[in-house]
Amino acid sequence: MTEPDALRAELVVRSTRVHTGVRELPAQLLITDGVVTGLHGLDAAVVADRTLDVGDQLVIPGLVDTHCHFRDPGFTHKEDLASGTKAAASGGVTTVFDMPNTEPPIVDPIRLREHLDDLGRKSVVDFGHNASAVHPDLVGELAAAGASAFKLWMSYDVERTYPHSPATAVTDRAVLYRAFEAVAETGLPLYVHPTDHELYNLMSSRAKEMWGVDPASYARSFRLGDSVAFNAAVATLLEFQRSVGTRLHVLHLSSVEGIRMVRAAKAAGRAVTAEANPFAMFVTNDWERIEKRGPFVLGQWVPPADNVAMWEAIVDGTVDVIGSDHAPHTEEEKLPGWKDMFAAPSGSPMIADYLRLLLTAVHDGRLTLDRVLELCCVNPARLVGLSGRKGTLEPGADADFVVLDLDHVAPIDGSTSLYKCGWSPADGIVTRGRVERTFLRGTEIYRDGRVLVDEGFGRPVTA
Repeated sequence: MTEPDALRAELVVRSTRVHTGVRELPAQLLITDGVVTGLHGLDAAVVADRTLDVGDQLVIPGLVDTHCHFRDPGFTHKEDLASGTKAAASGGVTTVFDMPNTEPPIVDPIRLREHLDDLGRKSVVDFGHNASAVHPDLVGELAAAGASAFKLWMSYDVERTYPHSPATAVTDRAVLYRAFEAVAETGLPLYVHPTDHELYNLMSSRAKEMWGVDPASYARSFRLGDSVAFNAAVATLLEFQRSVGTRLHVLHLSSVEGIRMVRAAKAAGRAVTAEANPFAMFVTNDWERIEKRGPFVLGQWVPPADNVAMWEAIVDGTVDVIGSDHAPHTEEEKLPGWKDMFAAPSGSPMIADYLRLLLTAVHDGRLTLDRVLELCCVNPARLVGLSGRKGTLEPGADADFVVLDLDHVAPIDGSTSLYKCGWSPADGIVTRGRVERTFLRGTEIYRDGRVLVDEGFGRPVTA
């Protein structure tokens, strides 16, 4: 007979290392109806329908990725919502928020509702969407229709039509200011890709004149004038934020001066957060890798001084969130970049790889595990109003968790991944640690290379 005061749960997960996102302890994680109902010592008496004892393996919250490009609708030869969310599950990501630069772009409430319905049919992880604020007059309707946040680009591609389309970019500062005002009224965050359109066109023209159009020239073009195109955009965004009070989230923070400005705004108590990206932390901050992999890693180069500043900002809290900026293209689309990178698409897949890279950084002493989980779980959930529900394993949270094999050592190999494109910019980088099992709301959705649930298992999340 069961003692009347015994703890009860549908599922209990036992490990000597459970990290809730804020603390690590030996624990039994009690789960009922997909929610964490208790966290107790290993000696506590628990009655459960099922018990999962993982011994000394580390258990962490599922990652919350607020920056994903799943290419669906319009570019599903690169990836679709099903393949992208399956890759997410393989990387320990249990909640995703995708971006609006699709075809058609997600710029109005009808398209947003259709897109959320499509995510509901295809996603294997929980999801939300960052709608475009390119039409300020529609921002309120988009918020009512279920937007989790808003996204804008300050520039668009000139020699290519994708991924940075004029349909989701705002280069007119008056329109940008109106977008700040409209988003402020919703209380949601505004994510902005900061590149001054005219200044970048000037710098790219100069790069072509000096070095031609190969990947090395393209990489340098973003950093000409000591990153003036990026820094000028950040300055504009911060001034608009100061004026309006919008919750501003600065994307791709990776320049010395941009970091200085963001750090000062945060020190003044302003509603400013910032994001760094794994490709900048581990791939495009390596000039030899850019020379070797060219179009398959670009993206933006991060020069040595900027790299030092970026890592300092990641460690000291200036950067709040790491978003994958998962952005796949096919090999066939990337290959022409060897001859003309300015005409080839930028971006690369990352959602299945970035936790492995971060765990390696923990092993190497560059980051603490606490900080990684703050950047990838706790803070992203807070950014989208899901604190206490996602990104944590404290009682009351959804039982989204990942079981890690920290002894696994192997190079990343995109050809064996769940990416539809079949490659990774991190190919060949040897990592320590990997995802062994991923659970969403208490259900195992991924194990050892296989997705275990049907498309449509994911649910929408709202604040």
